[in-house]
Amino acid sequence: MKLVIYQTSDLHGYVYPTNYVKEQPLGILKIGSYIKKDELKYDKSLKIDCGDLIQGSALTHYLYKHEMNTNPIIEGLEDINYDAYVIGNHEFNYGIDYLNKSYSPISHKVINANIDGLEFDTKPYKIFDIDGFKIGCIGFTTSFIPNWEQESNIKGLSFNNPVEMYGKYEKELKEQCDYIIVCYHGGFERSLEDNITPTEALTNENQGSELLEKFDSIDMILSGHQHRSFITKINGVLCSQPLNNGQNFTKIVLDTETKEVEYELVEVKNLDVEIDNDLQSIFEEVENKLQVYLDQEIGEFEKDILVNDIFEARLKGHPFINFLHEVHLDAGKSDFSALSMFDSTIGFKKTVSIRDVLINYPYPNTLTVLNVKGKNIKEAMEKSATYFVLEDGKVDVNISFLKPKVQHYNYDTFGGMTYEIDLNREFGDRIVSMKKDGVDIDLERYYTIVMNNYRATNWSVYPSYKDAEIVREINLDISEVIINYIQNKKKVRVIDESNYIIKY
Repeated sequence: MKLVIYQTSDLHGYVYPTNYVKEQPLGILKIGSYIKKDELKYDKSLKIDCGDLIQGSALTHYLYKHEMNTNPIIEGLEDINYDAYVIGNHEFNYGIDYLNKSYSPISHKVINANIDGLEFDTKPYKIFDIDGFKIGCIGFTTSFIPNWEQESNIKGLSFNNPVEMYGKYEKELKEQCDYIIVCYHGGFERSLEDNITPTEALTNENQGSELLEKFDSIDMILSGHQHRSFITKINGVLCSQPLNNGQNFTKIVLDTETKEVEYELVEVKNLDVEIDNDLQSIFEEVENKLQVYLDQEIGEFEKDILVNDIFEARLKGHPFINFLHEVHLDAGKSDFSALSMFDSTIGFKKTVSIRDVLINYPYPNTLTVLNVKGKNIKEAMEKSATYFVLEDGKVDVNISFLKPKVQHYNYDTFGGMTYEIDLNREFGDRIVSMKKDGVDIDLERYYTIVMNNYRATNWSVYPSYKDAEIVREINLDISEVIINYIQNKKKVRVIDESNYIIKY
C-alpha cells in the first residue's frame, strides 16, 4: 500500500502568494490546493505541520490585534485535513491566551511530548493505523524557548529536553508501532553528511543529530525551525526540513509493505495548481479587512528611504538603519542601540502605511534595555564585524552566517555612537574606533544599550550580553513602537550620513 506523507513547517501565517508588497511563490493556498488533489493518487495520506504556524506575517499580526472566534489559519489547515500539529517556538510570541484560543479547537491533534503546563489537552504521540500498518508520530518543540521568550508568555510552562523525553516514550512506541516518525520543531546541530561535525553552538536549541546518535528506533525525522530546506538520509534515517513561509514542503511516499520511500521537497514556484475554492473562502473576509487595515497611512518622511540593496546597506549604512536606531533610542532612553535589518526589509517611501511597517518588521519582538560595560559592547561589535570577509579584495558574507542556515539577522549595527571597522584586521580586533559625542567610549564604564528581546536573551550568539542587568523592558511590539513614533512625529526627518565606516 502506498501512503503519502505531507509535511509543512514554519509557514508563519503566509496564506496568499504575497508578502503584501509583491506576488511571491509561497503560501498555504497553493500548498493546500495541491495536497487536496495530489493525495487522491495514493491509498492513504498523512499530513503533519511542525510548528511556527500562527505568527510571522502581516496577516498573523492583524489576527492578533483583532478579536477572532477561531483562527482562520488553523481552519485552513483543517480544511486540508491535517492529521497532526506540533507547536513551534513562535507560537508563544503573541501570548499564551492567543495560543490557547488558536490550538484548543484542535487540541486532540496536537502532539506534544515535552511541554508541560499547556491549558489544553495534548498527547505526546499519535498512532495512525494504516490498514494494520501502525505509524507512531511523536511531537517535540525546541526546549530553548525560555532563552528567547518573554516570561509572561510562557508562565507556568516547562520545556523538557526532547532527547530525554524520546527516551521516556521509546519503549512503548517500539512495542506499538511498525514505523516511528519524530515530528520536531527544531533542527540539526551537526552536519547532515556524517552527523558528527557540529555546525553551531551545542545549546540544545537543535537536537536532531543527538536524537539520531542516541536512538536507533527512529525511522524518520520531520523537522523545522532552522528554515534550511533539505531532505536526505542520515545513517539510513530519512530527515526533512522545509523552507519558511510555505516556499516548499515535504512529500514522502512510503510503501507500507517494504518500508521503501520516495521523497522530495515540492517547490511551490513549480506548482501549476488551481486554487481550491473551499480553502480560499475561509480567508476572503479577513483578507479584505486586512487590506483596508494595511493601507492606513500613519505619517511621512522628508523623502523616500527605500533599501534597494540590503547587503550594501549593511556594509555602508543607510537612512533606514539610522531611522530604526532613532526609534530604539527614543523608546529605550538609552546611550546606545543595537539592531539588525531583516531580509524582508524594503525601507519606506515618503508616505508610510501600516503595511510598510509590518513588511519591514514582521516579528513581535519587544525592546529590552541592558546595563553593559563598554568592553562588552565592543565584544558584541567584534562579533557582528565577523559578518563580513574579504576575498580577493572583495567584501562578502562570512559563510558561517549562511550555512548551515542563513543568519543575516545576526549582523547588528549600533546607534548612539560613531564607530569604525577595518576588515583587513583579524576577527576580534576589527573595531578600531568607538566614540560617543566625539569622545572614546570607556571600556570599563557601564552604558545602557537597547535591543530587541531576542538579542538580549540569545546569549549563544552574543555571549557578551549574558547575565547583563535589565534596566527596563518596553512591552510593546517593535512594529507598534515604530508606528507610534511615526504617528507622533507626523513628518520624520531623514538622516543620510552613516554613523559607521567599514574599511576594506
